[in-house]
Amino acid sequence: MWLYLCLTSAIFSGFTSVVMKKCSKNNNSISLALIGMIISDIAYVILGVLMTNVISSFNIINLIKIAPLTIIQALGYISGILAVKYASVSTVAPIRKGNTVVTLVLGILILKDSLSILQLILSIILIILTILLARGEDSKKNQSRTKGIIAAYSFVLFNGIAGFLNKLYINIFHDPLIVVFYYGLMGIILIFLYCAFTNNWRNLNIYKINFKEYFLLHSLLDLGANLCQRFSLIEGQVSTVSVIRTSTIKISFIN
Repeated sequence: MWLYLCLTSAIFSGFTSVVMKKCSKNNNSISLALIGMIISDIAYVILGVLMTNVISSFNIINLIKIAPLTIIQALGYISGILAVKYASVSTVAPIRKGNTVVTLVLGILILKDSLSILQLILSIILIILTILLARGEDSKKNQSRTKGIIAAYSFVLFNGIAGFLNKLYINIFHDPLIVVFYYGLMGIILIFLYCAFTNNWRNLNIYKINFKEYFLLHSLLDLGANLCQRFSLIEGQVSTVSVIRTSTIKISFIN
């Protein structure tokens, strides 16, 4: 079952970058990130409340424990938006898949995941591909593409660590819906603190976003991809799941 969930997550993830590209150029990146995250976070909290007993067993310590995942995954989300905003999807897609290498290494070193020959080969191919592609884009001396490539590498780091942390928290809490409840609640708190500190509440105004249909579709796809990924991690090794999800690169190129 975990394999089907992982493949579904890969399909959803493959289309998220394509859909986001449709509206990223004509919108404020911070607004897209904040509103996109708060939509997902609210959905996570609702799912946790409706489908678990997390309210009756609520623990503030668990909320604090989940903060590193919330912060790191939020940084990865923002980096992903900036990557497709400044560079083409076909350019950043193979670079972004380098997050597999980060997750795989952390899974092997800390969670003691086993490493297959296929995983090793795929990881080496990803590393070589990202280096060659980045060098090719740098040679064009396009400042916009350079920003996109830097953002894509930031996504690699943050999302790779987040993938590992998701597995770690699922091992602790056992139920992915409990993980996403605390994750979503912490995300909402951090977003409101950010807006209060910067006095920038207008960034949460969804009516100012152009191409709302694409933005909402992206939010739904991203939500589905993350939920499927987390449930696949119940039985699947984080290193195996991360490698399978690299199939999203094909979808990005097709589009």
